[in-house]
Amino acid sequence: MNIIASITSRIEASREENKQPCKNYASEARAEKAAAEMAALVAEHHGSAKQANYVVFFVESWGRWVGAIDLNEMISRKDASGGFLGLAPSKGFYTY
Repeated sequence: MNIIASITSRIEASREENKQPCKNYASEARAEKAAAEMAALVAEHHGSAKQANYVVFFVESWGRWVGAIDLNEMISRKDASGGFLGLAPSKGFYTY
């Protein structure tokens, strides 16, 4: 599955009901910084020493940059100790 295409589709569906369905940024650098910060928070929350994986991409129809956190990989780590899976979404980030 194309993760970026899937998340873009989810964003577009959410935009039908909500003008700001997720955190979004005017620049790639700012989106990268925000996603990296969230990835570190997610890792800490789940008890992992290594930052969570994430993607940053441009949503062309919106003209904005967004980031999404890879929760599937995060919770499958041997050092992950559980935690609320809704942390990143509650902070405005999509997950996959």
